[in-house]
Amino acid sequence: MRTRDIVLFIGLLAPCLAQSAALVRDGQPQASIIVAKDAGPTVQLAATELQRYVEKISGARLPIVQEGEAVTGFPIYVGKTAATATLVPKEPEGLLIRGDDQRLVICGGSDRGTLFAAYRFLEQALGCRWLAPEIEVVPTNKTIEARPLNLRSAPSFTMRTFIARQEERQTWGIKLGLNGQYDAAHAAANGGCYYLPQAIQGCHAYYQIMPADKYYEVHPEWFPLINGQRHRSDGHRGQLCVTAPGLADEFARRVIAVFDDDPSLPMTSISPNDGYGWCECDQCAALDQKLNGGRTTKQGLADEKPFMGDRVFWFANEIAQRVAKVHPDKLLLVLAYVNYAEPPDTIKPAPNVVPWLCHYAPADYSRPINDRTSEANAQFNDLMKRWAKIAPHLLMYSYVSKSMWWRLPRPVTRNFAADLKHEYSLGLRRYYCQSSLNDWALDGPLYYVLAKLMWDIKADPEALAQDWITHMFGPAAPEMTQYYDAVERSVRKTGQSYSDNPPRQVPGLYDAGELAQAQQHLDAALKVKASDDEHARIAEVAKVFQYGVHMVRAIEAGERFRQDLTAASLKEAKDEGTVALGFAKVREAKEYLDRFKYFDALGVLGSGFGEAEELGGRPCWNTDETGLGDGKAGWATFLIETADTTKGAIIEMDVWGKSQLDGIVINTDGTGKGYSEGGIWNPVPADHKLSGEEKWETLTFRLGPDLLAKDSRTQRLGLGGGDSQIWIGKIRIRPAE
Repeated sequence: MRTRDIVLFIGLLAPCLAQSAALVRDGQPQASIIVAKDAGPTVQLAATELQRYVEKISGARLPIVQEGEAVTGFPIYVGKTAATATLVPKEPEGLLIRGDDQRLVICGGSDRGTLFAAYRFLEQALGCRWLAPEIEVVPTNKTIEARPLNLRSAPSFTMRTFIARQEERQTWGIKLGLNGQYDAAHAAANGGCYYLPQAIQGCHAYYQIMPADKYYEVHPEWFPLINGQRHRSDGHRGQLCVTAPGLADEFARRVIAVFDDDPSLPMTSISPNDGYGWCECDQCAALDQKLNGGRTTKQGLADEKPFMGDRVFWFANEIAQRVAKVHPDKLLLVLAYVNYAEPPDTIKPAPNVVPWLCHYAPADYSRPINDRTSEANAQFNDLMKRWAKIAPHLLMYSYVSKSMWWRLPRPVTRNFAADLKHEYSLGLRRYYCQSSLNDWALDGPLYYVLAKLMWDIKADPEALAQDWITHMFGPAAPEMTQYYDAVERSVRKTGQSYSDNPPRQVPGLYDAGELAQAQQHLDAALKVKASDDEHARIAEVAKVFQYGVHMVRAIEAGERFRQDLTAASLKEAKDEGTVALGFAKVREAKEYLDRFKYFDALGVLGSGFGEAEELGGRPCWNTDETGLGDGKAGWATFLIETADTTKGAIIEMDVWGKSQLDGIVINTDGTGKGYSEGGIWNPVPADHKLSGEEKWETLTFRLGPDLLAKDSRTQRLGLGGGDSQIWIGKIRIRPAE
């Protein structure tokens, strides 16, 4: 709580004095819940939730009555009523909980504030805890005494959001005081919390607002000109030609229509698509030159790229200006991401444009953002400070559940808590968590601590985490506390950084001794005498941790195999990976391990191939792993060994004759990075074309020394792309003559 918050007494479950009033005594109701005659659905929900949880605790169902009706027993006023109007907090989401021997008042500065107040009372006064979307702790007591209580509070952050569209995640978020991101269906009940429209879901929005299927044929000039040709765009490739005549008008019309259809909708994203694919037409280039001199950026990127920050926010302001004429109170979210992560040089975001800064480029999740021992975080910290100066209404985009980290062990609570406090110190008051809230067994108390800190930034993260651990694991809490500490130390001890690429970053990241300590504390926790629920939770944490430990070993062995291509390293990677997937099925981990399966079948270490098929009486694998007609994937890579890079190599590839293959590419710089990351890939043609017949044929590819990555035992090659259908049966490598 803030310093002005005062709690005189919250021990309503303590033994009572003989003459004290009671809400419930010996399982019988002794109070009534009073709401205003015109109470809306959010206040009604606050009242019924108070009624429901009091009944779960005591077995007594308190009646809910409207103000002016007969009241039985001790009065509990919920929301603004005639009797409590002078007590209502000024802050819209502020809350007041005040009790004496005459009455109890639970209200907020708005209906939503009242709902938050009801849950705060249940938590702090009655001992309820909501630890994860599917886990709550509710005490039992047949008598609930009314005691003096005075609490005033208001949230530190004005926007406190997780991804929470599922029912149980939305209700959990409300109970913890989060005000988004939910959905329109629950807006009336939750007092109009923040949500995104169904028509423009998520953050990347250009392709949703201006879908190529609708506009490309009639207005190809609205789509990006790249290498002299107009390209269709989708969620992961290609942007828009923002200078094209008529585009801004139609884009804004579509956004206005979304707000017209849902007047309660508070905001939408109008952000660029994921990835790159920026328009190169003369008009867009001239705009860049005018706004920032056409400069480049390497902010968190592998190589220099054209800086797009001014272009992105110039276009956003164009849209904002049009939307504000019809809907002046609506917010437009615009990502600050990859090569537009930096603040614009000359463009200042309009008041209704909310920059959405992603902690992604650059990022180091092994330590707090303001830890300057990390070069990546030092860069991002400076970037964030620059944004805070020009846009204090900035919305931080935090990768709380880093989806690309494959559920591996990681330090979480302390780092994110430190980040949140630091961002608050810079004047930022909006925070968005990329997390589906579905992995408490991995992330421990992280969600709980962040939700609490977003409400009260001065709270102690260690105390909050301990509260969560104590209620989650009961008598095993001391061992589980030690477990979480050991996991955090396992990364801190090595001093190595990680962001979003386990195959590259896991080797050397963990201290094996600390991981062993973590396992010992889990084993000890499992032996503690605890309730069935508490024991089941410990077992779930242990299962996810076992997956993580074995997957770490698999990745470490896989990296050794990539370097030495020995049978022992390959066997260890496959064996450890098989054990890991026995504990948890993680898609990204399975895809990583599949490349070792390809080694046995194809003769090379590969990735990106589909499931095994049979053509012409022999097994084969298609490069299009996602299926024909979706326009996605179709790109596969494989590694070959080249002990002597001065001689070159010859690749013989058995290919089904109907395949769409006339050449492959080789990663000459040896980084393994894609084109968008600055990787250098050179084409290698086949010695002849395929016949197009249903039969197996052999293509030969000759790799000259100039194409090989120098001083490397392995070379990475790729083939396919899009919906191309390429069936590979075997790949053989031999030195060039």
